[in-house]
Amino acid sequence: MTTKLSELKKTNSRSELAKLLGIEPKHLSYTLYIMPLAKRYREFTVPKRSGDKRVIFAPNPRLKAIQSRTSVMLYKCYNELYPKTNNKSLNLSHAFQKQRGLSIASNGQKHRNKRYVFNLDFEDFFGSFNFGRVRGFFLSNRDFSLNEEVATSLAQICCYDNKLPQGAPTSPIITEFITRILDIRLSKIAKAHGCSYSRYADDLTFSTNKRTFPSQIAQCDPSGTWRVGSEVLNKINNSGFSVNSSKTRMQFADRRQETTGLVVNKKVNVPKEYSKQIRYMTHALLQTGKCHVQAPVTKEMQDVSPNVLAGKLAHEFHIKSKEYVDSNGKPWPLSRFKDKKISVPAFYRRYSDFLYFRSFFFNTKPTILCEGKTDNIYLKYALKSKYACVPSLAVTSPTKKKVELHFYFYNYSNTACTVTTLTGGAQPLKSFIENYEKEMKKFKAASVSQPVIAVVDNDAANNGLWKMLEEKFNYEDADGTREFYYVVKNLYIVPIPKIDGNDTFIEHLFDQETRDTPLGGKTFDLYQKKTKKMDADKYGKMAFATKVIQKKHKSINFDHFVPLLENIEKAIAHHRTNLPSA
Repeated sequence: MTTKLSELKKTNSRSELAKLLGIEPKHLSYTLYIMPLAKRYREFTVPKRSGDKRVIFAPNPRLKAIQSRTSVMLYKCYNELYPKTNNKSLNLSHAFQKQRGLSIASNGQKHRNKRYVFNLDFEDFFGSFNFGRVRGFFLSNRDFSLNEEVATSLAQICCYDNKLPQGAPTSPIITEFITRILDIRLSKIAKAHGCSYSRYADDLTFSTNKRTFPSQIAQCDPSGTWRVGSEVLNKINNSGFSVNSSKTRMQFADRRQETTGLVVNKKVNVPKEYSKQIRYMTHALLQTGKCHVQAPVTKEMQDVSPNVLAGKLAHEFHIKSKEYVDSNGKPWPLSRFKDKKISVPAFYRRYSDFLYFRSFFFNTKPTILCEGKTDNIYLKYALKSKYACVPSLAVTSPTKKKVELHFYFYNYSNTACTVTTLTGGAQPLKSFIENYEKEMKKFKAASVSQPVIAVVDNDAANNGLWKMLEEKFNYEDADGTREFYYVVKNLYIVPIPKIDGNDTFIEHLFDQETRDTPLGGKTFDLYQKKTKKMDADKYGKMAFATKVIQKKHKSINFDHFVPLLENIEKAIAHHRTNLPSA
C-alpha cells in the first residue's frame, strides 16, 4: 500500500514536492525565492500568563496555504510511523496531537495524585530548531532520508530567520518529529528510577510516589533550590536543548501541584482562580456587554474581546467535562443530566449562556439558525451561486473569487450541541423558539438588535411548531405558507417554501438529478431517522452535503433556493424597519 511517507521519499526535486503538496511548482518557487522576506510573516505579540509577551509570526496567506498542506502531509507521515495506541504509558508528548485524543488534560492525568511533581521548561523552544537542524533531520533521519533538494525545500518552507517560527502551521509537527528521540531517552530514565514522564511542547514533567525523589532526575541544593539532575540534564543538552532554570520547580503533595497550568493533586482540574475569573468575565459580559480581565502584573481591570472569554470557557469545559463522559470519552449532553436526575454543572450553564448571548442577543450581524449542520452547507453554497439575487445577504469580492456573507450561521459545533438544547432537528428547534423569550431575559446588556432567522423544514414533523405559534404567539393562520413569521423580540421563522403544496424539506430544493447522485454505489436516503441504522446501500445527509453539494457545487442548480433566500432577506428587512423592542 502506498503511504504518504513513501510518496515523499520518492520525490527527487522541488517540482515533485510541489506536485505532492498539490500546488503549482512555480508558486512554490516564487514563495521560496522571489517573495521578499519582509512580506512572508507578520510579527505581533500576545500576553503570557506571567505578564511577559510571546512573539508570534503569522505567515502571509500564500505561504500559510503551502505550510498548511505541508503540515497535513507531515502529520500523515507521523501517524504512519507512530500509529495511535491505547497504551497511555506510550504517549510521551501530548501537545499538537488532538487527533490522537492527546491534550493538556491527558498530559496532566499522567501526574495525578503523586507525592512529587517536578517541572522544567526548555529555553527558547522553537528557536532551538534552526534551518540546519530541520534540513539535517529530513536528510539524515532513517525514516526519511530525503533527497537533498527536497529536504532543503522543506526546511525553507518551515523556517524563517534561521528558526521555526511560532505561528507557522508546520512548526508543531516538526518539533514533534525532532524531539521524539529525546522523549524516548527521558522516558527510559524516568522508568528506571520509578517515575512517570511526559512533555507538552516545551514543558517537561516528572512525577513519582517514591519516598524520595531520584537525584538523577532532580535534586535540591543546600540553598533549597531544586535543579535538574545530571543524568536528565546531559540528555537534554546533548539533544540540542537547554533548560530554563528560572522555571524549574518541585511540587509536593501537601500543597497544590500543577503542570501546564492544571491542578493535578486529586484530579485534573483548572485552578480555582481560573474558574473564578471566568465567572466574573461571563457575568460582566451578560450584564454589560463587555468583558473585563485583570492584568497579570498591574492587576488593573482591562476590557478584552469576548473571543478571549470564549477560549477560556472552552478550556474550562475541556478539563472539567472529563468528569462527565460516556464510554466513548464524549462529554454528556444536557439530557444525560436530566435522565440521571443530576444538576447541570455550573460550567455547562456558563458556556451555554455565553453561546446564546453571542449568537442571538449580542450578534453583530443577523444570525441564521437552521435545523442542523447540513442545512448550513446547503445555504452557504446556494449563496455562492445566487448572491446576485439577494444583495443584502451576500456580495462578491472585486475579483469574484470570494463571496462575503452579511450574516452568521449558527455553528452546531460538538460543544454547542453538548452544552445547549440546540442539538439539531425540528423538535429541539421548536423548544428553543418556544423558550426564546425566557432565555433572553437572562441578559441585561443592551441588545445590538440584529435579527435571528430560524429556517425550518415545511413538513409534518413541524406541525407542532405551527400549532405552538397559534397557541403561544396568537397566530391565526400558522401553517407554513407565509414568507416569514415574526415570533418575539428579534426572532423570526422562515419556512422552506412548499413545492406544489407538498411537505418540503430543504433537500427538495435540489433537483431530482442532484438528489439521485450515487456515492460508492450507494443512494441518498433523505428520510433516514437518527435512531435507525443506515441501510448498507444508502448514505445520509452529511455525506450528501459534503461529498455532493460541497464538492460539486459549481455544477449544481440552486435556482429553487432563490425564493427561500429572498424570504430570509424580507425577514431581515422587516426587523430593520420595525425594530421590535428588546
